[in-house]
Amino acid sequence: MKGYKGFDKNMKCRSMQYEFGKKFTHNGTVSLCKQGLHFCEHPLDTWNYYKPLDGSHYAEVEADDVSDKAEGDSKRAASSLTVKSEVKIPALLKAAVEFVFSKVKPSAGDSAHSATTGISAHSATTGIYAHSATTGDSAHSATTGIYAHSATTGNYAHSATTGDSAHSATTGNYAHSATTGDSAHSATTGDSAHSATTGNYAESSVSGKNAIAASLGIKGKAKAAKGDWIVLAEYDKDEKIIAMSVAQVRGKLKADTFYSLKGGKFTEVKA
Repeated sequence: MKGYKGFDKNMKCRSMQYEFGKKFTHNGTVSLCKQGLHFCEHPLDTWNYYKPLDGSHYAEVEADDVSDKAEGDSKRAASSLTVKSEVKIPALLKAAVEFVFSKVKPSAGDSAHSATTGISAHSATTGIYAHSATTGDSAHSATTGIYAHSATTGNYAHSATTGDSAHSATTGNYAHSATTGDSAHSATTGDSAHSATTGNYAESSVSGKNAIAASLGIKGKAKAAKGDWIVLAEYDKDEKIIAMSVAQVRGKLKADTFYSLKGGKFTEVKA
């Protein structure tokens, strides 16, 4: 099974030392949160365990003999993990969008909207102005067209868009939201529900507990509730990344206030 794993700055997960390009094996019973080698199916769930700061590393992994049991987020336990190459944060966000799209089958056609209300009842569209929405738990929503918005209200119900000006939003706990298009905003309100954007001029916001808002495009903005985290990137005139920074919203950083990264510093900006 394909998945993703986070590590600390020394490439350790708890007390175990890992390396890129190697396979690791657990001898014995596999039990979620108790025994075995753990990983996440959804790339952004790795942030629940290793936030993107202090040198944390992330990698794509291939898991064998995965336990059937899953609870909370998408964390799973396996008897062996092959740790592949390192995945930087921009690539991790792209993988988050791809994960959602891998779970849905989109309907085609401009202005062809799609909506579901059942548990694990996914919704997706590919046309321009073709919106998608779900209300059930674990019911993902995704769109690929420009101006095609996506939203979910259930827990563990992820939302993603790839079109320009195609916004994404979730309200459930552990329900991540991600966009890759320019001016495509992303927002979440649930606990442990991360929000991420990679497009230019895109805003990312979170209001739940233990949530991360990341905006990595040119002139990106991010805001979060007190105690949550924001991740921002800064570009030079040639549109190359010159800085990336992570900070917790506390002290001088105001809650529910948009920030951009300028001169390597978090700078308050208008919404």
